[in-house]
Amino acid sequence: MQLAEWRKEKNLSCSEIAKGLGLDGDRDGTSVWNWETGRSRPDADMIDKIRVFTDDAVTAADMHECRLAWLRENRPDKFAAVEAA
Repeated sequence: MQLAEWRKEKNLSCSEIAKGLGLDGDRDGTSVWNWETGRSRPDADMIDKIRVFTDDAVTAADMHECRLAWLRENRPDKFAAVEAA
């Protein structure tokens, strides 16, 4: 399950997720939004925190697929060499 989908099911904001994950900066909701859209990816330890926080509903594989989808849409050049091989 994607993080955005899980968050919406739980009726939580990105800021609430950030607090639940132990993030405490002013813009940590923005970090969560970037992760759930695939614009950026969290470090491995944060991905594990997300897995635990969501009770295994959002996995490392889900986070990876989200990032790949964003890259395919926004940075197709990153895949050109692989597709040409």
